[in-house]
Amino acid sequence: MKKWSWIITLLLLVLILAVGCGTDDEETVDADDKEEKKEEEPKEETTELGDYEVQISGDVKEEDNAFIIDGKSNLLKDARIIGEVVVDDGETIFSDTSELVAEDGSFHMELDHHEYGDAEIFIRFEFEGMQEDEIKRHYGEKGQNLEGPFIYKYSTNLDDNLRKAEVRIPYQTGEQNDLAIKAPEWEELPDDYGDPRVWIETEEVTEDGEFFYISGKSNLIEGAELEAQYAGNHGKTRVLPDGTFDLKFDYEYREDQELLILFKPYDYSQWNDVQEAYGKSGQNLVGNLVATKDYSTDQHIRKVVDWDDNGSDFDVNDEGTEDDEQDMEEDEQDVQEDEDEEDDEQDKEDEDEE
Repeated sequence: MKKWSWIITLLLLVLILAVGCGTDDEETVDADDKEEKKEEEPKEETTELGDYEVQISGDVKEEDNAFIIDGKSNLLKDARIIGEVVVDDGETIFSDTSELVAEDGSFHMELDHHEYGDAEIFIRFEFEGMQEDEIKRHYGEKGQNLEGPFIYKYSTNLDDNLRKAEVRIPYQTGEQNDLAIKAPEWEELPDDYGDPRVWIETEEVTEDGEFFYISGKSNLIEGAELEAQYAGNHGKTRVLPDGTFDLKFDYEYREDQELLILFKPYDYSQWNDVQEAYGKSGQNLVGNLVATKDYSTDQHIRKVVDWDDNGSDFDVNDEGTEDDEQDMEEDEQDVQEDEDEEDDEQDKEDEDEE
């Protein structure tokens, strides 16, 4: 009897050990599966509300003649943001709204739809308008603490050393528009960013018979104003945070005309930090693009764009050659008069300051 008791006891112990090992193996397998699933799950990039590196996401929907915006951010509660629909190549604000960020960083906006033509939708957090004192203390009176890809410099009549967080969404009528809110993808800054030996490169120059479109890059600092000139027509733009730029201005076919890109530090429209970097009279500029203003020692950058106007896709009426030549002479005279007037105004301002 004792022998059988011993055998039964031994069998029970073996059974208990077998069950225990099976449980451990199952737990190990489950743990491994959970670990694998955990590794496969995408990591969401999260930051605390109020982080200086601003994050904004969300999307824009078209509903009942309106743009409906539902977004998320890491902005502090009650931060005031502006929404705008801008038309006429940035000249006209078609609709706008002002909203406060919710406690969790989310926001909701509704803007009237322009319905016809191209437009651009803006979502902006800035310090020119009304912001609570707590918001200003946190991000800086001028937004100087703001960081990240959404951040741009901007100016007002009183100050040009301000920073803002801004979303820009282009909208083209008749096209499939991507209305998602996402950060712009900037290029890496040039190693010589801000160097007074300025260079400018054009990456694409096109025209559609109505407008010139020029995109390029440079080592100029953000906010530097560039001017393009061709056959009496001209347009202006400011350099973006990574040194790139885009120009759009009226196109008119003319033979043997230079397409120029100019950077004039002495222009009254240049920001203070730009004039500090390159000299108020352009005196800090060096290199083979430097030119001197007529009857003055003021220096500017003069870039001749390598563009073949004879390669235009649009027909030119040979019968109007004489008229075209006369118009060309008048355009050149108008350009010279405009430059002289700008120079006179600038000289007068300089005299008043002295």
